[in-house]
Amino acid sequence: MAVLFPKWPTDRLKKSQPSLDQGGAPLALYERAQSALRLYALDAAAESLGLFPGQALADARAICPHLVAVEARPLEDAKAFQKLCARFMRYSPAVSVQRTGEAFVDVTGCERLFGGEAAILADLARRLEAAGFSAKIAVAGTPGAAFAFAAAGVGGVIAAPETKAALAPLPIDVLRIDAAVAERLRRMGLKRVGQLYDMPRAPLTARFGKELLMRLDQALARETEALPLLFPAPHDYAEMRFAEPISSIDAAMESARKLAGDLGETLLKAGKGGRRFELTLFRVDNQMARVSVRTSAATNSPAHIARLFDMRLDGLRSDIDAGFGFELVRLGAFETEKTPALQHEAFDRAAADAALSELKDRLSNRLGARRVCRLDLKDSHLPEHADALVPATAPPAAAVDADPGLRRPVKILSHPEEIEALAQIPDGPPARFSWRRVSYRLVRASGPERIADEWRRQENAKPTRDYYRVEDEEGRRYWIYREGLYEREAGTPRWFLHGFFA
Repeated sequence: MAVLFPKWPTDRLKKSQPSLDQGGAPLALYERAQSALRLYALDAAAESLGLFPGQALADARAICPHLVAVEARPLEDAKAFQKLCARFMRYSPAVSVQRTGEAFVDVTGCERLFGGEAAILADLARRLEAAGFSAKIAVAGTPGAAFAFAAAGVGGVIAAPETKAALAPLPIDVLRIDAAVAERLRRMGLKRVGQLYDMPRAPLTARFGKELLMRLDQALARETEALPLLFPAPHDYAEMRFAEPISSIDAAMESARKLAGDLGETLLKAGKGGRRFELTLFRVDNQMARVSVRTSAATNSPAHIARLFDMRLDGLRSDIDAGFGFELVRLGAFETEKTPALQHEAFDRAAADAALSELKDRLSNRLGARRVCRLDLKDSHLPEHADALVPATAPPAAAVDADPGLRRPVKILSHPEEIEALAQIPDGPPARFSWRRVSYRLVRASGPERIADEWRRQENAKPTRDYYRVEDEEGRRYWIYREGLYEREAGTPRWFLHGFFA
């Protein structure tokens, strides 16, 4: 299903500022382009006066002195359009936005839930009209064909066997080709899509590029077209519709528990689990609320999934507005993966691991993912890059083996602090150093351990480091290093404190 909004910028502005729509004056949006103010978008009244996008604003005012001109805000238009398209997920989880004002909804397999494709189209048209948006909608077997029929104003549902014949009389520019290519085709007398059907393909490609025939083949289902989804579609989901909308968070929590049971059973039968779950609440007025939870390991346990959503929804009671009620609740599983079947025994390791994983999930979703972390080793020999704190629910990274021969402090500073050091010989360990205005006299030292910068950072490579393990006269042990080699590297060597031993 293609949903096109030819007047989206002006429709959105009129909805946000109703006073612009009350006077009946023509409305135009302008932007600065080519060192001048030029028209960016027009409403129907402005177009009827002969104004057009790209026209100088001064010329437009000369033609229509009572023209209402407002500066265009493309970024706000794009954000508002994506927010609107998110509501199309009531019809299908697969919603795609190509450009601002153009959206696709893959309703394959969803039509039986609404009584057919025509019923989906009629329901969406009714809702958009009630919201004050002018839209062109069409349903066809391919995205390209649906776009072509909607752009040409054909509308309705066009069956797959009728696509080729129905496309033939449409103007050539409905194929989503570049405007310059469409103009060149019209100059050659190729004004209709059907005129391309029997023409030799090689000359067309040589003269107009590959895009022309690619778009034609996509419309006729000769070539597949992958649509980037606005929100990734869940791998598996369960949903619940209500004859009477529910209006309380408690009712939504109860629905989530039931859906967790249905979804968990589906995942269990498929031998897989999900690492992220999302609960979508669709309101009667076409608004929606999304609540997601993440797990540290793939799970298909209904009880665990339900418990996580209970905690999340309980903490969002004041943030979720039910409005006139929720008419549809959907629970989807994302980032699914195969889960091996485990047979638990008394005091077995698998049960303990599962309990620990569930604990991490509950803490992460209650306190926040960034507040519950684990330490991951990184493939780097630089101490400050050798490990990192990552959320406990993040997918595991590639395994990196630690070198047992390396002796590292129990505490490493995130940013080494410069110190003043005094050494008996230039390349030797220091006999004394000062840190934060306190002087320390050293009695023991071992090293150096030489560490050079990594090869992949050669453009901004730092000087070589010589690390020493040192101990002061009170028995406190430090990890310090000299940055730079005397007479072998440019600059004056400097000393830094990097860590503390137990």
